Amino acid sequence: MAKRRGAIVFFIVLAGGIIGAVLGHILRDIIPILDKGLKVGTDSLSLNLYLIDVSFSIHINITLGAIIGLLLAFLLADIGRRRRS
Repeated sequence: MAKRRGAIVFFIVLAGGIIGAVLGHILRDIIPILDKGLKVGTDSLSLNLYLIDVSFSIHINITLGAIIGLLLAFLLADIGRRRRS
């Protein structure tokens, strides 16, 4: 049961971060600081097997809007958890 609850909290917090980042991007003309952030990631990693060429890269854009969304989602998930207990 605890693993299921942890997975639910993880997805709630992940959704909060995504929604916060999207809202920060939409509101960048009104409140420009919400879309300022740091881009962290890797360049293209490539594996050439002569038959198949596989490339992989990942980038995470950490913005103020995403951080605010993460925090609000975590607080909402924590409040929901405390009410059920």
